[in-house]
Amino acid sequence: EVSSVETASEENKLPELYPVGLLHGTYIVCENELGIYLIDQHAAKERINYEKMSYVLSHPSDNTISPLVSMIIELPRNEYLIIKDNMEILDKLNISLEEFGQSSFRVVSHPTWFTNGREEDIVRGIFEMIINKGKDFSLEKFNDNLAKMVSCKMSIKANTFIDKASMERLINDLRGCKNPYNCPHGRPAIIHFSIYELEKMFKRSM
Repeated sequence: EVSSVETASEENKLPELYPVGLLHGTYIVCENELGIYLIDQHAAKERINYEKMSYVLSHPSDNTISPLVSMIIELPRNEYLIIKDNMEILDKLNISLEEFGQSSFRVVSHPTWFTNGREEDIVRGIFEMIINKGKDFSLEKFNDNLAKMVSCKMSIKANTFIDKASMERLINDLRGCKNPYNCPHGRPAIIHFSIYELEKMFKRSM
C-alpha cells in the first residue's frame, strides 16, 4: 500500500475525534469536548490519497506491471499525434506504450500504484492532461494535477455507507495529512461547530 512520510504540522493537526454516525452515506459525525465535527468522507479520502500520490510521484520507482488483458486506447488522429509527440512525459511516469493500428496505443506496462480496476481511466486521464497542457508546461505542475486526478478516482464516493471501524481508520489517516481540513481542490473536508455555537443556535447561551 502507498504510504506517505509527511505528517501534519502541529497547528494543522486534528484533535481527537470520536465518530458517532454517518449522515446520508456522506458525512461522518464526530464529537469531542470542543463540539461536533462533520467530515465529508469523499473530500477527506481525496486529501489522504492526494498526499500519498504526491509523495509517490515525487519519489518515483521503477516498479511496473503489465496488464493481464490488453489495454488498447483509441484516439482521434489529432490527439493520437499529440500523445506520440509527448512520449517523454509518459516515459517519466513509467508508462510504456506501443503503437497499435492507425490511431491507437497498447499499454505495455504501467506503474504498480495505478488503482486496481481504474487503470484505463487513469491512462485516459493522463492522455487528456497531456492533450490539454499549455505552453507553460512543467512536470511538477503536471504531477500535482495528476495526483489530484488520481486521488479523486481512488476515493470513496458519496452515498457509500461505511462502518465505525472504517470511519476511525479514515480519521486516523486524515490526522497524518499536512492539510487535513481541505480536499486538494480546496473544498472543506471538515466543518466544526463549537459547544458555544451549538448552544447559541439552540438559544441555550446568553
